[in-house]
Amino acid sequence: MVDLGLGVREGGGLADRAAVGVLTRTFPVELVDRVIDQYWRREQRTRALPARLVFYFTLALCLFPNESYRSTMKILMSAFGRGGQGYRVPTTGSIGDARRRLGSEPMETAVRAVIRPRACRETIGAWYGDWLLTAVDGTTFTVPDTEENDREFGRPGSGRGEGKTAYPQIQAACVVELGTHAVFDARMDGYAAAETMLIEEMFSSLRPGMLVLADRHIYSSRRWAKAVDTGADLLWRVTANLAPRPVETLSDGSCIAEITPPRSSGQPSFRLRLIEYRLPWTEEVYRLVTTILDPLLAPAKELAALYHERWDIEGFLKQIKSVQLNTEKIFRSKSPDGVRQEFWAHLAVHYATMCVQVDAADHAKLDPDRISHKNTVRVIRSRIWAPGSFPPHAQR
Repeated sequence: MVDLGLGVREGGGLADRAAVGVLTRTFPVELVDRVIDQYWRREQRTRALPARLVFYFTLALCLFPNESYRSTMKILMSAFGRGGQGYRVPTTGSIGDARRRLGSEPMETAVRAVIRPRACRETIGAWYGDWLLTAVDGTTFTVPDTEENDREFGRPGSGRGEGKTAYPQIQAACVVELGTHAVFDARMDGYAAAETMLIEEMFSSLRPGMLVLADRHIYSSRRWAKAVDTGADLLWRVTANLAPRPVETLSDGSCIAEITPPRSSGQPSFRLRLIEYRLPWTEEVYRLVTTILDPLLAPAKELAALYHERWDIEGFLKQIKSVQLNTEKIFRSKSPDGVRQEFWAHLAVHYATMCVQVDAADHAKLDPDRISHKNTVRVIRSRIWAPGSFPPHAQR
């Protein structure tokens, strides 16, 4: 693993590429101002906490998960060049009110305007042949135990006490470019929302030229057909109870098989390629299905090895939970709209961090996985203290 702080090549450390302005470079001031105006969040009078500042403050909260509101604001004010002697840091209540005025919609809109796949053809580890490697998956995040959050999001059941766990949770799903960990679509909802439903909503982000990996709980004949319609190629694991009818055995041991959906679905039968294998250290049989029917383009052994790249999306989720969240791995926000705002802010900060890693990896001709996410965040945190980390705030 490469340490950003040490650099990898003569003539410059990679830390220089995580220098000041990383958040405004990824989420430019012009974009933030445009989104704020779109949602009528622009101040009608001069405030100590203008909407633009609050937007970046919310991102900074994700960089400094163990700092208080006021400590984080002090760091940000120093970066804006407004932390000189005599400047009074706003109260926690004032900062909370400012976050509520901003709301979640501008944050989501700004993030959606920026996130996209980042790999170029030269990005190491991002491709299989001509296919860009991507994956879909979901997870849950824990949020503060307030009546509002409980009512809005719900919580898992428990076999003890009152039959409920200590904290409410949200259900989230993401589409991620595996080679870079760039998220390029996401959804969130209450805990009871079906992860597969959220994943299906993101199929509109899939494109021809992508190879989409998914775990076995994602497959259904209807969902498969909907994903195929995007033009992307698929490599999904399926459960043992799926019973396709073998049609043709191929030279690499895989086979073309026919799926007959339930009559009630109204779907016609369709064909896919079935690959079955065992890993050397387990008796478990893995069953993969793919839209790539030609074994010369993608041999079964290569696809079997490739499928395990899907775990990179687990790494992406772990990076948010273990690095960007606090030691308890709980969001800060005590209101549902604050939770939504914070969810998109965490994706924004991860994306900005990822951009630094990919730029550094491309510069050094490395696989982006060689650049430590944790070290990158550490470097960004150290540099955000410096005056000039953000452009001066312009009152309007």
